[in-house]
Amino acid sequence: MIALLRYQTAILLRSHRWIFPLIAYGLLVAAGATSPAPGSALLAAQSTQLAQGLDWSAAMLVPVVAFLTRSMLTAEPDAARACVAAAAGPAQAQLAALLTALGGGIVLGLGGACLTPFITGTAAAAVAHPEIFAAGLLTAVVCLLVGSAVGALCNPPLLRHPGAAMLATLAAAIFALASDVSPASAALRRGGTSHGAQGPGLVPLLAAACLLAVIWGASLYAGARRDNRALSAT
Repeated sequence: MIALLRYQTAILLRSHRWIFPLIAYGLLVAAGATSPAPGSALLAAQSTQLAQGLDWSAAMLVPVVAFLTRSMLTAEPDAARACVAAAAGPAQAQLAALLTALGGGIVLGLGGACLTPFITGTAAAAVAHPEIFAAGLLTAVVCLLVGSAVGALCNPPLLRHPGAAMLATLAAAIFALASDVSPASAALRRGGTSHGAQGPGLVPLLAAACLLAVIWGASLYAGARRDNRALSAT
């Protein structure tokens, strides 16, 4: 698995498929983060601003990680994927692609969370109230898991048509942020309350983890069947 992860990471870096998610996430975080209004330099106001900025950077992980996952699932040519599946196993090859995209999302999420206090001018509040920063990180974890699940659900091997996959990925990401039944939406709503410093809570985190496990399982099964058919045909 380590060799597969190194291989998939090399594909991600050398194909430059990380550039668009990085730029898109940076622009989205910068666009949504606002500095405290003049005269609101009180630490309480900065704390609220910090929590809102962290929630925004977490929410933007859903579409960005979804499309990053799509990039990894469609990066390999059919011939290269067949060789990797024959050498390491179809399920392991599919899992390595999903884990690589998830790892890229972790890097983006950590970068966004660390930059948010400086972009919003609330670094003092982040130092004074580390629990708010920790709560923002937990919310980002929920959104990261949901974004990975969206990307795996709406792209090959579960959804193979390129146009339909892209539209479905965008629609599912919007649904995940807007729907009351989404773990990401639940985590963000809790972050917007006065209890936001306590984090998203255990229920959204467990729901996101279960959702990811089910969808990844379906993707691994479908990927193994696809690659086994390709190997049988050769």
